[in-house]
Parts: sequence; C-alpha cells; structure tokens
Amino acid sequence: DERPWYDARRLDIDLLLWRLRDHPDLESFVERAIGPLREHDRTSRPALLPTLEAYLAHAGRKAEAARDLHLNRQTLYNRLARIGEVLGTDLDDPQSVLALSLALRARRHIR
Repeated sequence: DERPWYDARRLDIDLLLWRLRDHPDLESFVERAIGPLREHDRTSRPALLPTLEAYLAHAGRKAEAARDLHLNRQTLYNRLARIGEVLGTDLDDPQSVLALSLALRARRHIR
C-alpha cells in the first residue's frame, strides 16, 4: 500500500526515515542511490526495481528471490548484473546493500 502510515509501537528505521521525510537530503539520498534504476524502469523493460526489492527482501538469497519473482536463477543473475551496471555498484558489497535497502525504504516516505 502506498498510503503513508506509522505504527507507533515500532521505533525503528522507518520511524527515523519518516521523521526525515521533509528533509531534502533524504530525497537526494534516494535519488543518488536508486535514481538511475528508477529512470531505467521508466524507459526500458524489464523493470529492474522489483528485482532489487525481492533480492534485498530475501537478504541476498538468490534462489528465494528468483522463486518469489517467478524467474529462473539465470534470469535473476542477469537482472542483478544489469542492476549493478545501471547503479554502478556491487551488490555483494554490504555497504552498498545497506544503502540500497535504506533508499528503497526511504522512497516510501518522501513526497
């Protein structure tokens, strides 16, 4: 659901991101981290953002991500390689994965 919400019982990363929702640095961060991928998806197919979301949601477990996306593993590997190219990042680098995860979560909070 794209509607903004907040569960007051949870004090976590989403609360922090929600509190930063109006700060221009948050939007800049999202744009730097995943902007090229968003632009790719506006102009090219297949859309790669859902692949990145599934891959990160499954903590980098490729077999589970492929199953969730209804893809064979080689297709997933090809898409992940393309995501790395588009973003100019290494999806095996923990700091890159953290930044991408945060950017995907943050984009739900920015206007």
